[in-house]
Amino acid sequence: MRETFDVATGRSTMRRSRKGALVAATATPVLFAIFGTALVGGSGLGWFAGLVKPWFLVPLWAFFLVGFLYYVLAAVVLYRVLVHVDDPRGRAVSFALTVGVLFFNELWNYGFFGLRSTLAGFVGIAAFLVPLTALIVALRRYERFSAGLLVPYYLWVLYDLAWTYALWRLNGVA
Repeated sequence: MRETFDVATGRSTMRRSRKGALVAATATPVLFAIFGTALVGGSGLGWFAGLVKPWFLVPLWAFFLVGFLYYVLAAVVLYRVLVHVDDPRGRAVSFALTVGVLFFNELWNYGFFGLRSTLAGFVGIAAFLVPLTALIVALRRYERFSAGLLVPYYLWVLYDLAWTYALWRLNGVA
């Protein structure tokens, strides 16, 4: 850690190692993506292709793009939490909630694709909103920029809630 002085606020702050933060922030989402892939096992894309889809479902490539951006966003948030949150409790809470969101995302992938369950997909997205909301609330207090970065993703998850509900209603517990 090193001390810096912020001329704009007149405050002295301690900054953590940016290199260590970058490694941790990058490695964490990558490890969760690997964990999620192992958890789901065989691809559920064939199962998904056979489902009746709601009219408002975006093309599959959009899901891949959002999934990639989600992991990049998680890395950015983790990095900013590790480097910019000076309060040790705030840093720990924000870091833990971000890791929790990554974990719940992988559980959703398992419930939906691994179990091939439209009901698990819908219920899982509804449950996923709890840690995601808690993370945004915490970040609004400790790292407002990161909270703002998560708002578009939050809106995407609300869209996920709508299409998973419609998918469940159209296909039953398939």
